[in-house]
Amino acid sequence: MRIVPVLALILAVATARVTKTESPKEVLAQINKDSFGNSVLSVLQLQLATGGPVGEIQILLNNIASQLNGDQKKADKVHESDTVAFEKIIADLEQEIAYHESQIVALSNLRDSTTEALGEAEAEVRVVTSDIANNERSFADESATRQSQHETWVRKDAEHVDQMDAIDEASKIVQHLQAGVAFAQLKSRFEKVQAKLMESKHALFKPLINALTQLASKVDNKSIIKILELLAQIRQQLVASRASLLATEERQAANWEVQSGHLQEEHKRLVERKGFLENSIVQFKVTIQEAVEDLEDQTLFLEDAEDSLAIQQRWAAEQEAQYEAQTFEREQQLEVVERLQEVLTQKVSAASEFLQIREEVF
Repeated sequence: MRIVPVLALILAVATARVTKTESPKEVLAQINKDSFGNSVLSVLQLQLATGGPVGEIQILLNNIASQLNGDQKKADKVHESDTVAFEKIIADLEQEIAYHESQIVALSNLRDSTTEALGEAEAEVRVVTSDIANNERSFADESATRQSQHETWVRKDAEHVDQMDAIDEASKIVQHLQAGVAFAQLKSRFEKVQAKLMESKHALFKPLINALTQLASKVDNKSIIKILELLAQIRQQLVASRASLLATEERQAANWEVQSGHLQEEHKRLVERKGFLENSIVQFKVTIQEAVEDLEDQTLFLEDAEDSLAIQQRWAAEQEAQYEAQTFEREQQLEVVERLQEVLTQKVSAASEFLQIREEVF
């Protein structure tokens, strides 16, 4: 039966606000100002009036204080555990945020550097493409020049062969004349040789043509010897000239072999370089696209992590505020319980006097 007034007293104590400078009567007066506290004091007044022991109330108040202290210890333990958990979650989120930030920086640098490399590769491809065209044009021009040189040599060499054949034929005719063969018998051959030499229009043959013309009108041994010497000289010059032309042809052929080899090697190098650049351009574009996509993903991951961190920090702050409010409330409750215990243990007469005064005044 005495539990009811004790519980009421506990609730009244929980709502009372006191200071240590107040007197016991002032403490009770504060409790009495609250409607519920007024009811508790009424129960207490009734219990004191019926002779109920104050010690029983003290025991219950001690139990209340012990329960409040126990609740605070449990709350402290939960708060400590939650704080460790919060700090771990927040640290993990901050580490995740730092990772995503570093990834964003790295991907941004990769995108920018690759974009720059792509521009350089595209510019170099244009240069190399132009170099290939120039190389092919040079090869075609030089090849045409070499072909013209060779055709010129073939033509001149054939002319030299024909001229030497004519000289040899003329030498045979003159030798026949020297041997006593009648000119009339050799006239047809003589005229063919003479016409062939005249067709060449070479200055080298002009003295010979004049000498042969004179020989046709008058054959004498002195003229024959002179013509044979002239034929030998002319043939020697033709042989030397042909040899010179052949040497020039061989030198030009050798030069073209070297030059064409260089042009072909350069062409091969340029084509390989262009292929490498074109492959690099394709890879650069793929890298840039992947970097952009990864950058978008990392940005979303970062935003999610930042949102999660803000939620965790807000929730941790709310839990901290709730813990502090509950701790403050328990401290106030313990203080009131302790003051009430003090009143009941040390100032019992004051409590009785107050209750008597309360009955009289209130």
